[in-house]
Amino acid sequence: MVDIAEITRESPYRKLRIIIATCLVVLLSAILLLGAVPAGIFKSVIKEKLQGTAEREVTIGTVTRDSFFSYAPVITIHNLRVAQPAWAGEGDFLRLKSVSARLSVFEVLTGNTQPDRVTVEGLEIALVRDEDGRSNWNDQDDRKDGAEASTPVLTDLDVAHSRFSYVDHKRGLSLAGPILVNSRNGLRAEGRGTFLKSSAVMAFTGGPITGIDPEAGYPFQLSLQSPALELKAKGEMQGVLNTDRFVATLSARAPTLKNLDRIVEAGLFGTQKIDLQADIRHQGKDWYIEKLNGSIGRSSLTGKADVLKRDGRTKIDASIKFATLDFNDLADDEGLAKAAALTRRIGPRVIPNTRINLSKMGPTDGQMTFTVDRLLSRRDTIFRSVRGKLSLDHKLIDMTDLVIVLKSGRMVGTVRVDHRSGAPKFSTDLTLRGASLSDLIGNDDIVTAKMRGRILLSGTGDTVRSALEKANGRAAMVASGGSVRATAAHVLGQNLGAAVQEIIGNPEARVPLRCLVASFTARNGILTPAPLAIDTSVSVGRGQGRIALKGETVSLILRGGAKGKSALRIVDPIKISGTLNAPDVSVAGLGKARDAEKPSLGDVLKVATKSIGSALGIGDSDEQKEAFMQKPKSLDCDAIVADAMR
Repeated sequence: MVDIAEITRESPYRKLRIIIATCLVVLLSAILLLGAVPAGIFKSVIKEKLQGTAEREVTIGTVTRDSFFSYAPVITIHNLRVAQPAWAGEGDFLRLKSVSARLSVFEVLTGNTQPDRVTVEGLEIALVRDEDGRSNWNDQDDRKDGAEASTPVLTDLDVAHSRFSYVDHKRGLSLAGPILVNSRNGLRAEGRGTFLKSSAVMAFTGGPITGIDPEAGYPFQLSLQSPALELKAKGEMQGVLNTDRFVATLSARAPTLKNLDRIVEAGLFGTQKIDLQADIRHQGKDWYIEKLNGSIGRSSLTGKADVLKRDGRTKIDASIKFATLDFNDLADDEGLAKAAALTRRIGPRVIPNTRINLSKMGPTDGQMTFTVDRLLSRRDTIFRSVRGKLSLDHKLIDMTDLVIVLKSGRMVGTVRVDHRSGAPKFSTDLTLRGASLSDLIGNDDIVTAKMRGRILLSGTGDTVRSALEKANGRAAMVASGGSVRATAAHVLGQNLGAAVQEIIGNPEARVPLRCLVASFTARNGILTPAPLAIDTSVSVGRGQGRIALKGETVSLILRGGAKGKSALRIVDPIKISGTLNAPDVSVAGLGKARDAEKPSLGDVLKVATKSIGSALGIGDSDEQKEAFMQKPKSLDCDAIVADAMR
């Protein structure tokens, strides 16, 4: 007879074995049932995926599977329709007759569906993008900076009897045409339409997607042909249709760089016609321009750049080199026409009207080194080359290590534009070294001297010109040594007798220049001498008056005296008027400076008569007293030069 105690001792172990066996049977049954999940169960999952976060209608006719039992069945969706989101208007975003794909049951359950062996029949897809960049195929892009979107791991794809339309209001691009993918011809999409209101033809081709490694290199070619832009790309995606990771060689021709920017959306500006080539690499949200060369107008350039997306901002690290650069090439025809119209209205100006308002600049930061080997201009210019560094940080632009090489000498220093708050603030700290005065102001050889200078100005405005029209600060040019044409030096000293003697006897004679100081204080765009002075071996002169940067008008008077005896003094001082672009220098009543170099007998007699009359007390004696300095002392050249350059 069986011992009851023994049975009691064995029963817990038997129960445990039964429980384990039952669990295994249930688990095995569940696994087996998963392999036979009815196709209809996939319908709600597919519908939810297609709906995304947008409120749009999705309808599915039927869903079938190819076999009764499989953990990776081929699921076929029949008569699928996805409506446009409300903001895109009426109509359908997607409509197709059927689409088949192999799906993993386990991936569907975990929400990480990666369809494979896709076959599409009768697809009609309408892609729409509004002026703000919102697209109907991408409800949201919440990828982290630098991350890549998940891409279907395709080994096989066939698309037949299908068409697409693409309307991008932000790019100004509208295309429509057929899509075909098969094992014989590979992938081909062709579209016809318009780009920036000009006719356009687009073609995209890729290799066959038939039994390939989904992560292998996938070659592709793209072309867009339009009078507004000719764009070609040839490259390789790192994975089938993986648009988040690829390398390519690009070429672009267009009437302006701005047209290319409508496609790449990098914040580029209007220019003259472009012919550019580049080797690029795209990874996640980042772009790497590894080699850039080509031309803009008659300017030729090379360069490279990294464009990264970090913390919601675009970070640019670039270097660019122009073998030649015409600044007019950095404006399109519309911009040049506006500038020409402004010049006709207000006259030629020296201060550039470059826009510095950064209000439309997006969240962009970065740094760039730039070099221009040779500056081109359609008119005579003293500027030869330029190089420097540019940094941009939250609408603060700093140009540092700036070197501007002139016809003679150079300028070095910094320029800043600060638009972090309020109106744009423009400031300069530039130093001039070793420039010839005749090169700077075009005075032939009346004064020959090597100039130094310092410009410390700041103001607010939307352009460089408007900012300097209200500038405060100081600006100075100085020379220690040189020579002055003797006739001009005697005129400065109001010495008529000596001036006439040089004109008649030795018109090319020169006298030493001890120093020249043109120092100005700026207050709200008005420059006043602080001081304006010149010291030669035979005369001393000082100036007064003003230069108004608004309008660039000049109104200066130079009065002087002879260091030696002057039997007959000139009544009229030297007057400088006109504009910075075209100053008029009137010398001792003889008219413009160039006319005073070879005055007529009548001019000399007129000046002599006026001076003799004033000396005899006939006429305005006060004018005689103000016209010259009594017993002038030589300037303390070292002191005033040092003070001007501080």
